[in-house]
Amino acid sequence: MNPSSFSSERTETRSHLGLWVTLAAALAYCIWLGAHWLPLGWSDHELAASASRVWDIKHAWLTQGHLPWWTPHFMSGSSYALHHARGFYLLPWLLFSTVTSLDVAGKLTVLLAIFLSPVAMYFCARRFLRNEWAAVLAALAFMLHPQQLNRAMAAEHVTISLFFPFIPLLWLTLARALETNRLRDALWCALTVVGALWTDNKQALVNFLLMSGYLVYWFWPKERRLAWQAAAKTFGIIGVAVVLLGAFVIVPGFTEQSLVKLFHGDPLRGWQETYSLKSLFSLLDRNGVVTLNAREGVLRAVQQRGGLRSQEELNQVRAAIAPAQTDSPDKYAGLVWLAALAITVLYNSRRQNRLLFWTFVALMLVCVALASGVSTVWTANTRLLNAWFGVEGVPLAAKLAISLALAALAVFFWQFWRRKLTTTRKTLIAIGVLAVFLFVPAFSLVSLLPLFKEIRAPYVFLDGPIAFIAAMPLGFLVTDVLDTARWRRHAPSMVIGLSALMVVDFWPHQKPAFESGVPARTLANLRATYEALAADRDPVKVYAFTGRYFHLLGPMWSGKPQVYEAFYNWMCPFGMGILNQQGFASWEIHRTFLNVVSARYILFDKTDPSAPGMQQMLAMYRQNFPVQLENEDFVVFRNDSAHPYVSANSRACLYIGDFRKSAPLALALASKNFTLVQGDKTPSAGQYARVYEEGAAAFAPVGESAAVMLQGLEVSRLDHHHIVVKLAVPTHCVVIIAESYYPFWRAEVDGQSSNVLRVDCGLMGVEVSAGKHEIRLTYQPPRRYTIAIAVSAVALLVCLVGLVFGDRRKGGLPS
Repeated sequence: MNPSSFSSERTETRSHLGLWVTLAAALAYCIWLGAHWLPLGWSDHELAASASRVWDIKHAWLTQGHLPWWTPHFMSGSSYALHHARGFYLLPWLLFSTVTSLDVAGKLTVLLAIFLSPVAMYFCARRFLRNEWAAVLAALAFMLHPQQLNRAMAAEHVTISLFFPFIPLLWLTLARALETNRLRDALWCALTVVGALWTDNKQALVNFLLMSGYLVYWFWPKERRLAWQAAAKTFGIIGVAVVLLGAFVIVPGFTEQSLVKLFHGDPLRGWQETYSLKSLFSLLDRNGVVTLNAREGVLRAVQQRGGLRSQEELNQVRAAIAPAQTDSPDKYAGLVWLAALAITVLYNSRRQNRLLFWTFVALMLVCVALASGVSTVWTANTRLLNAWFGVEGVPLAAKLAISLALAALAVFFWQFWRRKLTTTRKTLIAIGVLAVFLFVPAFSLVSLLPLFKEIRAPYVFLDGPIAFIAAMPLGFLVTDVLDTARWRRHAPSMVIGLSALMVVDFWPHQKPAFESGVPARTLANLRATYEALAADRDPVKVYAFTGRYFHLLGPMWSGKPQVYEAFYNWMCPFGMGILNQQGFASWEIHRTFLNVVSARYILFDKTDPSAPGMQQMLAMYRQNFPVQLENEDFVVFRNDSAHPYVSANSRACLYIGDFRKSAPLALALASKNFTLVQGDKTPSAGQYARVYEEGAAAFAPVGESAAVMLQGLEVSRLDHHHIVVKLAVPTHCVVIIAESYYPFWRAEVDGQSSNVLRVDCGLMGVEVSAGKHEIRLTYQPPRRYTIAIAVSAVALLVCLVGLVFGDRRKGGLPS
């Protein structure tokens, strides 16, 4: 055998070892997690919420034979278009659900994502670092990062968990496309981008923004800038391919974003302040021990002295306890990782890719700065320091811990200055970067960009991307520190040892895999409560007062639609969302709201951890409504004054103007049995009891109105998209259907086309004359959706042809 070929074969064999190590570690890790997590059943987090949609879509597909674009079960009826635009998670979940239960299928979907994450990371790191064991270390660090478990098992963010494998794939395919400028690599990149968008479009946009840092790295060398035409051509191919392949995602998203509530009327600024990084110390606080003790000590001191004495003290107390409420332990970065990164920065003897290493370091700083939200990094951290050293009750151990962290940071900066800032130019650059990191309000600047202004949680820049951006520099520990004559042969054992240390360091984050936090009794009572409601065959609804997501499984057991929810409330039809916001203005308005939306049953979750805040509301319900059923966990009240699913009033009023401002008027008139119809000032306006224009005073019309007795009423729901109502009315009126208004509903009255009216701000209505009628309502999503799906299907076929028969020759610039 030729010696050169033998050497090549031996190198080839060794090159597979790292992949096998990664696969074995990922499989063992997932088996370990699954063995403990799969038998636990439902928790009160978002897995159950996502499962409710999987159940609804699967049930509709099996019984109705088509993919539903509308659901009657959630938010008083809502469109599925935005859901399908980020519905990649349905594919594995539905596949697993054919052989196991709904909850286990969802967990298997998440475990599959955890398994694929290090595999994708291995190939990505191997591409960038050109070193087998560097790729293994980066892959295992990516898999073990706390955010993987936090998203998968603590918060149960299924789409975010599924997005993790796409992060290294995006970087890998973009790098290949820019390096080779080949059609095949450009198409692979486009497919990955579309897959990422379909999995979680918000995460995709955040990662696209951070990937712009790679473009800065790529075009930094002069020779690459001079060859910009080839890169521009590649980006053009990627852009066109993404638009065509992703048409089925893009078209519904842009069509319906103006038809749903999004964050209209919500305290967006307050959310951005709450869900932002309060202190860099949270990145060091393992299991949140220090910040939790500080919080308990401060609250204990406040209680002992009888309360707060000034607004200034209130502000300091809030600053002192804030990290324990939102940051810790979820944002823990890892002491082992920080130590490895510091060693890599300070003690590298060579550089595999100097510019790429500093690109990832810069991106880490960008993630932290963006995650700090509306505050700058300096403001957020000095606020915490002032609070901990100025508020009574902070334990001495907490002050020592943060002082030790500051001392360690000072030592690092001193060593960095001695070893790396060897010229005036380097020193000035470092000072400039640090100043930008500390004092520039990065999130406020990014929120000015289109599609970024409504990000409610700056944490999004830390929760997902940081796992990848933090893992990649660890690979440089192997290439830049250990790849020397002294350490090279010990690199495999040191990679395995460092990975073991990370397992120990991140061990507390496995807690959700061992306990769901929900007693079996509560889950049994949950199902029994909703199954008891199934005895009522009327198409009425349930309003649930709870912060726990497993209540979204209610329609699966009871058949009763739910009025509103916290999970997908941003997808709620605009009118219903505004109506719900206005429905808590006062007790009288609240009762009217429940009546209007046909909420016959109101459920309170008594054992919800947030239940103490609802005790006053619960007491008022006990005084005003009879109890339908009650057990240790839940109480259901019956609202006998709730309107039926189909109703009518003898008189109606017309509203001319922005319907988003009509909710208070609609509820005020509904309490007097008047129907408010949204419309224009036409000759037929004279038939209304009163015409209201936007901004006009909400005086009731002269005279009275009453509910119309509907005779021979028959309501048939053929499927999610078709409703048939047969009835007889004694007078001309507007028939109200207690389902969310959406412009894609079509109506026929006795076979003749009729307008579907927006009534009472958020419901549907159909105008009928006196006599017997058959009303047929049909939901018809825009034809452009079908066209978009067809375009994407054809583009996919063309893309596959390009991948199979495309130019395989290596071209473009060297890496």
